[in-house]
Amino acid sequence: MDFEQAAGHAADLVHSLSTGARVRVVSHSDADGIAAAAVMAVTLTRLGLRHHVSIRHTGSSIAGGVSGEHDLAVFCDIGSSNLDELNGLPCQAILVDHHVIDGGLDNGINLNVRSYGMDGSREACGATATMSLSLAIDEGNLDLVELAIAGAIGDRQHVGGYTGLNKTLLDRAVQADIIGMEEQPVFPIDVPLMDALEQSIDPFFTGFSGGGAIRFLKDLGLDPMQPYTDLPENMQKKLLSALAVKLLEQQAAEISLVQTIPVGRRYGILADLTSRMNACARSGSPGVGIAMCLGSDTAAERARELQQGYRDSIREQMRNLEKEEPEVRSHLTAFHIRDASLKGVAAGLSMEYLPLFPSDRPVVALSPQDSHIDISGRGTRRLVDRGLDLAAGMHEAAETVGGSGGGHPVAAGASIPPDREKDFVEKLNEVLARQ
Repeated sequence: MDFEQAAGHAADLVHSLSTGARVRVVSHSDADGIAAAAVMAVTLTRLGLRHHVSIRHTGSSIAGGVSGEHDLAVFCDIGSSNLDELNGLPCQAILVDHHVIDGGLDNGINLNVRSYGMDGSREACGATATMSLSLAIDEGNLDLVELAIAGAIGDRQHVGGYTGLNKTLLDRAVQADIIGMEEQPVFPIDVPLMDALEQSIDPFFTGFSGGGAIRFLKDLGLDPMQPYTDLPENMQKKLLSALAVKLLEQQAAEISLVQTIPVGRRYGILADLTSRMNACARSGSPGVGIAMCLGSDTAAERARELQQGYRDSIREQMRNLEKEEPEVRSHLTAFHIRDASLKGVAAGLSMEYLPLFPSDRPVVALSPQDSHIDISGRGTRRLVDRGLDLAAGMHEAAETVGGSGGGHPVAAGASIPPDREKDFVEKLNEVLARQ
């Protein structure tokens, strides 16, 4: 059975529910999970089915709230490491996921893309898998594809170009004029250049705080208060060339200052939608993200406030990392971070843009909490092609010290006891060396 057939069976199960049926939707607390939950919520609403959405962090228990009163539970972007729990539910379940799965779902339908030969780290995410289920239920749901692509961007599956299911859905959306592809610089083009560069996060420019961006622009003969759109073409090229040299000096792993990006008919620049959903999740307000996706103007305004605060926190953390020397081992680089909500993004950006973080090995961020140490690791596609599997590495190293870990080959996390940090780092370095 292929994925489309399985999605068809899941759609039949949804269609078999009576009008008064109750559906519980459980999704992951990140941009991909929020997008997936929103796609599922709209799909069920259009069918006239009552539903309740819960957003969960990964862990040993995710199905709280699912009871015998529910006729169906749908798990989006979460659940593949909780199969025992799903198999013990009092109602049938549909698992729509892309994370590594260990075991089988006996109490429903498994739509984990990895079970159908797809690369869940590259070709499909939770939101695009959920979009496929939504289309199997009703082809008229194609207008929700903007959310699905935003979910893929949230899991950085757009890096290097869209492939697999993600590309199939994006191509359909472009053909249907739901999404347009536009070439734009990677920084804001309609604000003063000094703000665009100083506030840029990806790419992150070192030394641009405290007036550094202003000095850089004046050295180029540019007015710091002028937006990019007001520059003549020759000055735009001069600026982009100078920024490319700046990133080369930072030993940036990849340099791309102009990209062709998806812009949705409803949501606008989808990377910006992703940023807002991610900020809602990281700020502990995933419900705001879902409400925004469902069309609430009040939620959209609140999401932008959360986005600004989250971006400010990321910039502050990156400025701090500019000045701190990390722990560089033979096969990883490690650093400490106080705010656990920033550990993943800080690990990824530091490897890409900070000279003290070698780009030829993954980065691990450790965030000590009261009862444990929260850990995130990030790699690159190039390292994965060379054999890196952070999910397996985190799992083995964490289990060795009495913790737990997993995720994707390119991005993974772990939780370990507070007194086992040194042993964990040594073990993870050893495992990555074998890889």
